[in-house]
Amino acid sequence: MIENIGETDTYKSLELDKNLMHAYLLYSSDRELNNNVALFFAKSLVCENHTACDECSACQQFSSRSHPDVNIIDQDSIKVEDVNNLISKLNTLPISSDKKVFVILNAENINEISQNKLLKSLEEPNENNIFILTTTKTDKILTTVMSRVKKVYVPSLNHEDKVTIANYLLKKKIDIQNYVNADFSLTEILNLATDSNYKKTIEDIYQLFLNLNSSQDIPRVVNNLTNTDKQLFYPCLQDIILNCLDPKERKFDRKLLELINSKYPQKALLKCLPLIENAYKKYSANVNFFYCLDNLLFNMLKEKYLCS
Repeated sequence: MIENIGETDTYKSLELDKNLMHAYLLYSSDRELNNNVALFFAKSLVCENHTACDECSACQQFSSRSHPDVNIIDQDSIKVEDVNNLISKLNTLPISSDKKVFVILNAENINEISQNKLLKSLEEPNENNIFILTTTKTDKILTTVMSRVKKVYVPSLNHEDKVTIANYLLKKKIDIQNYVNADFSLTEILNLATDSNYKKTIEDIYQLFLNLNSSQDIPRVVNNLTNTDKQLFYPCLQDIILNCLDPKERKFDRKLLELINSKYPQKALLKCLPLIENAYKKYSANVNFFYCLDNLLFNMLKEKYLCS
């Protein structure tokens, strides 16, 4: 958790502590930003000073994930038993705080059955409980659940916010100084700063577009991707194409996006998206990565020239 997220203009603009509601859904395309805002908000709710001071015993318990009135689900796959366990705690009184806080990060990972189980608790809220959910995919949240929560859009960090966070992370030996001037999301910044595999995959994709001009280039380009992270490659490629298509959501280096846009018309990029998804499905079904990639690149070039 980024402890000083509460100092940012983004967090302050949300005014989450005004007119406290029983349930919130924090959403944007930036997973790390959503989750850090949610955790800071939850911490402020149980803090003895209601400021997430990081000094009181409640804050220290929160940071160590041992606070008796805070329940956090933070998993890529949220099981029915996880939701059942949460529901079993809803009717007990707070132990040391005014409220019991239930945080579900990345709520799009809750299946429909579990969301319906949760719905009853949202429809008949206990005044002692506050729910905080986050998501990057509102379309995965049931409309009935959406209607029972206060929906809060989390805007992107501005330059001053990134500097504030960068100064904090530097103390944790995470250097994001190179990215504070870029139009990157917090998710992308942290990935680039801390995950060498992710960083290399993005560079590999850049080199792919730099060197792929005709079908004759495919064998050489494919060969240069021998050591890329195969699990990351297709999702990253799809995400980059989506960013090229949406100028408002520039999460990657402008140099990379401008290169792709100079080579591919927008219409061709749109047609490339299902091609990438199909290649990833085949690879996930144990079809050879390079066979899938070879076909993908050929079809992407075909769309490029058909749309030019």
